[in-house]
Amino acid sequence: MKAGVKRKTEQKRSLMCRMAVLWLLLCVFVFANGVYVFAEDEEEQGEEEYSEEYSEETWETEETWETEETWETEETDEYSGEYYEGDESGEEEPEEELDEEGNPKPYTDTSKPPSLNAKSAAIYCRNTGEIIYARNSDKRVCPYSVTKLLTALIAVQRLPLNQKVIVSQEAAWQEGSTMELYEGEEVTVEDLLYGTLILSGNDAAYALGEAVSGDMDSFINLMNDTASNMGCKNTHFSNCTGLSGDVDEHYTTAKDMMSICKVAFANDTVNKIAGTLKYEMPQTNFTDTRTMESHNKLLVDKVDGFVSGKTGWYGENYASLAMSYKKDGLDLIVVLFDANEDARWTDCENLVKYATANIQGVTVFPKGEIIGKVRVRHGAETRVDAVTETECVTYIPKTASEQLIKCEAIMFDDVTAPIREGDVVGRYQVYVANELVDEVNLVAIKGIKEGWFPSYVGISNQASLIGGGVLLLLIIALITRIAVGVRNRRIRKQAHRARVRELARKQMESEKEEFDSHRGKFYR
Repeated sequence: MKAGVKRKTEQKRSLMCRMAVLWLLLCVFVFANGVYVFAEDEEEQGEEEYSEEYSEETWETEETWETEETWETEETDEYSGEYYEGDESGEEEPEEELDEEGNPKPYTDTSKPPSLNAKSAAIYCRNTGEIIYARNSDKRVCPYSVTKLLTALIAVQRLPLNQKVIVSQEAAWQEGSTMELYEGEEVTVEDLLYGTLILSGNDAAYALGEAVSGDMDSFINLMNDTASNMGCKNTHFSNCTGLSGDVDEHYTTAKDMMSICKVAFANDTVNKIAGTLKYEMPQTNFTDTRTMESHNKLLVDKVDGFVSGKTGWYGENYASLAMSYKKDGLDLIVVLFDANEDARWTDCENLVKYATANIQGVTVFPKGEIIGKVRVRHGAETRVDAVTETECVTYIPKTASEQLIKCEAIMFDDVTAPIREGDVVGRYQVYVANELVDEVNLVAIKGIKEGWFPSYVGISNQASLIGGGVLLLLIIALITRIAVGVRNRRIRKQAHRARVRELARKQMESEKEEFDSHRGKFYR
């Protein structure tokens, strides 16, 4: 009897131990899952904190920065986040330093603006949204053939590149530089654009204007309306070619032309054609193939950083130039007017030297930096780290605070497995003073294979294994409990039978003793 009770106690203790182990495993799983979720939340919170790391407080308190509109209207005599207006500040233009032979020395002191041959000039930085330096930027000047940048821009915006244009008599008879078009010649818009921007063909520009508006008077009105919409307040065009030296009828300013160049060089087609060194034009109904070659010295000599531009000329000392410069992420535009045709190239390079010396490059983040996690649909893993595809360097004035810079991550919501390492899964945007200045791809740090069936409801393979293991443990525990229950019932039945047999035996012995006692009395 005592042995049976002891066995029953040991069985209960064994069952309780198994249940305790099972509950311990469940608690560990729940705790681990909670830590994982908490860690994810912390990472997301960290991303938000990182995105707000650069505040605008300095923008509002440390210095009095103005909007781009103010930069283009107010003029100061110091470099202070606005633009430097050399002649109009009241300061004298720096004297040219001469060498022993009487030739100008190379420009080396980039702490001061260069001495310019051009009577009017400006250099603008797209990265910072400001004019770094300007000279007589509000003075009316003749733009000469730089005018053709606006002509080409309007044509690109309004005409398909493969459209055929039949050259009119007026276009074919244009004077000055031409691409030698013939009346009745059929030429595509694209070929006319190359002729306009590479050869500075007046006939090509005239043909484009007629193709856009039907007649030249209407196109000139469109040019002036477009310039006005760009914010040009001191500009008037009397033709589409720039073939005019009369500043009273065909004029602009360095500030206004900068507004036009911003839009023109931002157009991929215009920027590409204006930077082409050589173009083979297909034959037409009048001529065989033509070869067009650029005469832009900065492009032909492949001066580092200069990517496209447009020249203008009306005489040896009446030359103009507009150039786009891009290097190491720095994006500049230069305009020059009324310069010597040879000195304008040096002026342009010196302005770029001055600008690059007065703008600092800030490494915002390196290549491969983990920015956050992106969800992966149907993947073996439901999330993957998103890292920066390239390093990001942005530019701000040397007098500005790096706190003007802030970043914002945009994770794609349609990333579906399988994905490969390096696949683009988001964007990382860089802002300077609330203006978007750069955008870098976010890529997957590793490949993710397609997951098992539970992945379609957002469960990763690892979670499926853990869940499956827990479920298996539960099933084993349940089976064990049932088996133990069956065994315990069998043991209880056996114990009951044993007790019944024991009682029966005792009853029989009792009855036998009583019978024996009565039988003795009977015989006596």
